[in-house]
Order: sequence, then C-alpha cells, then structure tokens
Amino acid sequence: MARDLLIHPAAQGDGLHPSPQRSAPPLIELRAIGRHYTLGDIEVRALDGVSLAIEAGEFVAVIGQSGSGKSTLMNVLGCLDNPTEGQFLIDGQDASHFGPDELAALRRERFGFIFQRYHLLPHLDARANAALPAVYAGASQAERSSRAQALLERLGLGERLHHKPNELSGGQQQRVSIARSLMNGGQIILADEPTGALDSASGAEMLKLLRELNERGHTIILVTHDHQVAAHARRVIELKDGKVIRDNGTPATHQPPQSEDSQPLPPASWWRRLQAQWREAFASGVQSLKGNRLRTALSMLGISIGIAAVVSILALTSAARGSIEKDVSGFMSGRIMVWRGNPNLPPGQQAKAFTAADMASIRALAGVKAVTTEREAQMTARHGARDSLVTVLGAEADTLAMRKLKLDAGRVFQPHDFSSAAQVALIDEKARNNLFKPGENPVGRTLLINPMAGMGGDPMATVAQGGPVAPPAVGVALPVTIIGVVKPDTGGLVNFGSWLGQVFVPHTAFARKLDLRTDADQFNVLLDFTVPPEEVRRHIEYRLRALHGAEDFGTWSAEEEFRKFQQVTGAMALLFAGVGAISLLVGGVGVMNIMLVSVSERTREIGIRMAVGARQRDVRLQFLVEAVLLCCLGGLVGVLLSWLGAQGINAAQSDLKVEVSWAALGVAFAVSSLVGLIFGTLPARRAAALSPVDALARE
Repeated sequence: MARDLLIHPAAQGDGLHPSPQRSAPPLIELRAIGRHYTLGDIEVRALDGVSLAIEAGEFVAVIGQSGSGKSTLMNVLGCLDNPTEGQFLIDGQDASHFGPDELAALRRERFGFIFQRYHLLPHLDARANAALPAVYAGASQAERSSRAQALLERLGLGERLHHKPNELSGGQQQRVSIARSLMNGGQIILADEPTGALDSASGAEMLKLLRELNERGHTIILVTHDHQVAAHARRVIELKDGKVIRDNGTPATHQPPQSEDSQPLPPASWWRRLQAQWREAFASGVQSLKGNRLRTALSMLGISIGIAAVVSILALTSAARGSIEKDVSGFMSGRIMVWRGNPNLPPGQQAKAFTAADMASIRALAGVKAVTTEREAQMTARHGARDSLVTVLGAEADTLAMRKLKLDAGRVFQPHDFSSAAQVALIDEKARNNLFKPGENPVGRTLLINPMAGMGGDPMATVAQGGPVAPPAVGVALPVTIIGVVKPDTGGLVNFGSWLGQVFVPHTAFARKLDLRTDADQFNVLLDFTVPPEEVRRHIEYRLRALHGAEDFGTWSAEEEFRKFQQVTGAMALLFAGVGAISLLVGGVGVMNIMLVSVSERTREIGIRMAVGARQRDVRLQFLVEAVLLCCLGGLVGVLLSWLGAQGINAAQSDLKVEVSWAALGVAFAVSSLVGLIFGTLPARRAAALSPVDALARE
C-alpha cells in the first residue's frame, strides 16, 4: 500500500526512451575535497582528495568500513560541515566556503535527512516533527500542518499523527523522519544507515520506500557499511582511508528526473518568516519550561526574589520619600526666611531690626507674594502651682498648617480672635504635659504668661548678636484662656516644632499685649514663583543691604534647601534600589547557569534543528526567548509578592501608604526582560555556535 501511495502518476511511464543528455552541470560535484581533523599532535585526514559528481535523480550508495570517511563525506554532501580544502559545488555554485547561515539555507531548501537513530524531537508529536523544516521556511501553521498530515498519511501513519516518538515503533519513527525529509521538497535525500536500527522487515520496507522516492525524482544518497543494503542503489561509491577506491559512475541509462514527488514550498516573505521564527521560539520556550517544571520553578524563584526586593524597596522608599517631601514641602517650599543678626558684623556694630518700611520695600519686589512676620519669645507660663518655660508665638491663620500641626481638642483661632486681639491660646502636647496633670482637660482653663521671665527675640538673632534681646513688655502676667490643644500631624513622617512647649496666641494680641515693638526681628517672604527663588533671594539681600548700610541680617531659602533635600532622598532611594538589585543580579546568574545546563542537555535538539534548516539566529532567538520567558514569569511572581507585601504593610499601619503601581509592574517586566536578555545571551550564543555535526553526534 505504501508503494501505491507514494507513486505519483507523473512518475509512471515505460522508461524506455531516454531523454537527451543534459548539458547542465552536475547536481553535486566534489573537486579534490579534503577534511582534516587535529587530535592532539596527530592530523587525521578523514577525507583526502575526494572527487566525484552526482547527477540529479541518482540513487547512490556510499559504502565503507568504520573510519573510512563515509560519515564525513555525508556531512560535507549535506552541508552539515565545511571541507578543509577543495571545492564543493551544488548546481555549479561553490558552497565550500559558505557561512553557517548560507549552509542552513541549502539544507532547508535542497536537502532532507534520514538518520539511523531517527533524531525526532521527543516533546513533539509525529505531525509536528514532520512539519519542523517548514517552520524555518516561513510556512504558516495551517500550511505546514496540512502538508505534514498529507505526507504522513501517504506513508501509512494517518492514525498516528498525534503520537509522540516514544509511542511509535522504530519503523514508524523512521517513516516520520522520511516525511520530515520531504517537507520542504527534499530534492536531495541523505540517508545515514537508515536500516541500522530496524529489524529486517522494517529495513526492507525502508529500502523499498527509498527506491520509490528515487523513482519519483528525488536524488538519494545512502550511507551504509552493508553491501547488501548498498546493492539496492544504482551506483556504489566505496571509501577507504578517506579516499574513493571504487565508483561505478553514473549509469549510462540514467535520465534526469522529469518531475519530483514533492515540489519545494513556495518562498515565504520576510514577514512570514519572521512570524514563524518568533512563534517557534516562543512555543519551544514554553515547551521547555513545561518539561522541566521543578527546575523552572527554582530558577524563577531567584528572579522573583530579586524583582520583589527591587519593587518592594522602590515602593517603600517612594512612599516614605513622598510622605517626607510632602511634609517638608508644606513647611519649607515657597518661603525665604530673613532674620536679624550676622556673626560676621564688626565688633560693636548692632544689627538693626526690620521696620515696616523695610518689609514694605521687600513686598514690592518681583516674585514676592507676601511678607509675614513671625514673632515669638521664650516666656514663663503658669497654671495653678505649675510653671514651665515655653515658646510663645504670635500665630496667623496659616501658622498651624505651616508647622504641620493639627487640632487634638477644642477649636482653632477664628477671625474674630485676630480682629479683637482676644486673649485666647492654643497649646501643644509638650506644654499640656508640663502644665497639667495627666488626664486633665486644659480646654477652658486659664494660663498666665509672664513676659518678664523670658528671653525675647529670635534665637538665631540672639546668638548672632552675642546676647539676649528682651522685648518691650507690659510688665504684668497676661491671662489667656486655652481654647484648644494641637499635636503633630501624624499623617507624615516629619514633625516640626520646638524643644520647648509651645503656646500660640493671636498675632494681634501678641503685638499689643506681649511685645510692644513695631519692628520685627525676623520675617518670612512667600514666593509666587514668577521669578526663580534664587533670584528673589539675591534681590532681597541687595535691597536690605541698601536699606541698612550693612549685611546685618541672614537669609535662608527654603526652596533651595528643599531641592537639595530632594536630591538627597533621591540618592537614598537609588542606593536602596541598588541593594535590592544585588539579589536580582544573583537571580540572573542563576538563570544563566540553568540556561547553560539546558543548552548542554539539548545539544542533540539543536543539531536536529540545524540539520532541517535552522539558522544560527533561529537557535539564538530560541534560547533568548526562553530566558526572557523564564525571567518574565519570575518577575510576575515577584510583583505579586511585592503587592501582597504592600497590602500587609498597609493593613498593619496607617501612617505610610505603600502602593505597587502599574508603572512598577511595567518596570518589573522591563527589568525582567533585560535580565533575560543579558544573562541569556551567553547560553544562546553558545547554542548557536554549535556545529551541526558535533551536536548531532552528542547524546
């Protein structure tokens, strides 16, 4: 039945009327071919000056004992190896100096291989094994599946399409290899000891199939050591010690084939070849990872830990940095502080206070939104039998927000408190602990503030001038009613306050009843950012030097310091990320090691793919894609671990909101892919650099 299925009507005829002799060059021609190997100090001449020509449509047997050079000759004829010397011509084209990809193209388009040990990929079924050469020819999935199925059905394997090689007999596996050799046309079929692993019945059936293929127009080159097998060929070439010792030549009755059993696949566009190349690389990578689940999981673990470490550290540092910068920005950004005093003043020269005219002049500068005075003094506060040194501040409407304080009990200042200079106060937690008993509610209680017992003026100005500056005061204790208690805003990680307890009174009450001076020791300049902060600061310093006749003041640009602070926090975030990246580096090295092991284990698979037409770039892409897939899966697990960790941190506390964003997910996959590319390059290059001959010979 196999014979009937294989014989094509175009091949049937009487065969008694030979066509005129062709003037075209031989299909294959060897001119003084030599192939030499060096084993230590010994040079082995596997082929030594072999010259022969093989016409299209011949059935040739190459025979010889072990070591005669017949396998080396087959490797040269099949473009699996380059000769050391001489010329190897196919259709008149010299292929003896072709590069690896050019030889791969010849194998893909002109040759089909039938190996003694079948060389089928164990993870593919019969149809996929037969269709493998068409993958590298750029055929679509539908085209190659249909063609492979038709070939297998003609060879009597229609019921075994989806069986793996270990589910097939030896004869059936060899038929699959025949279908594979015909997949891309198989103009030249090289059969290396095709009956060596078969029983006598299967061997006879194999030889019958080869004769039928030859009758259909295929050029058959059979390599064997068995004279009975060689007798089935129409031409016998015998080798000994790398030389041709007998060749009965092309039969005189030989005619070039009029037709072929299976025409080559039509050439595919570069886009289809690219698609097929990527699909095969992806499918092969997935199959390899599935086939070694435990090893894949352990390899992914290293990448997962690395990605989880990097993403978690970035998320934590980003959350902490954002919270700190938010707090610091609220207190610092958009302000320039100016205070009275300069340690570089000449001895005996006193710093002048800032007058209303000074501040009005500053207010008129470009880029200045407002000028606010902030008066404070250290005074004694008393409640009942308790007294404590506190910092008393003249508060404005936004003082609490600027100092990152929030209400804990009672109420805040209202507009009528400022307009009427009301004798009311807010105290912080330190003042409450110093002046009241534990658990005692201070709201509604009266506090006595003694301005005579404190050191007035701004502490920086005091130090700069060498002694305290006492404010003009009314001379009697001022009673104030506590209307509320404030505490640090716990929504942030940074708190701003005094080392003393703080008492806040309306700035109008402070000016009228505690500090009667019209001048100020310090003020704040609020910016509108129409002019760069550095330029505004220079203009302020220039204006005050002109007004005071000397630089008897100091300035501090909160905006400039905030930018420096951002640089510091950014550097710290990068430092922490670098620490996390070390674990990612370790994971990448693990992936490279695993991929090198994979290359070593799959050497024969690489040889098979090269034999059926895979280029070096195809093999390189296959292993690179596998490494990237492995790392991306590990990255996905790492991101999931990071997300779970963030949820756990958020559930355990409320001060710091940790989020793993979509941007972090994208970065994680990008980093995972980069790790796969970097650490998969060496194994991929090593796989692509393998010689097809060496790869096929390795078990």
